[in-house]
Amino acid sequence: MSSNLLGTLNSSIKIFLEVAFILGPISIAITIALLKKIEQNNPERIRWR
Repeated sequence: MSSNLLGTLNSSIKIFLEVAFILGPISIAITIALLKKIEQNNPERIRWR
């Protein structure tokens, strides 16, 4: 995003976008790590396609 676009947004929207930008990839990585841990403990429970 360009700084010009962020400059026109409300401060609460800026904060939301920054938090989503940080927490989104972290939550995906945690979900994949948990699925791999479950797969190691019980391989029949998770089926990767």
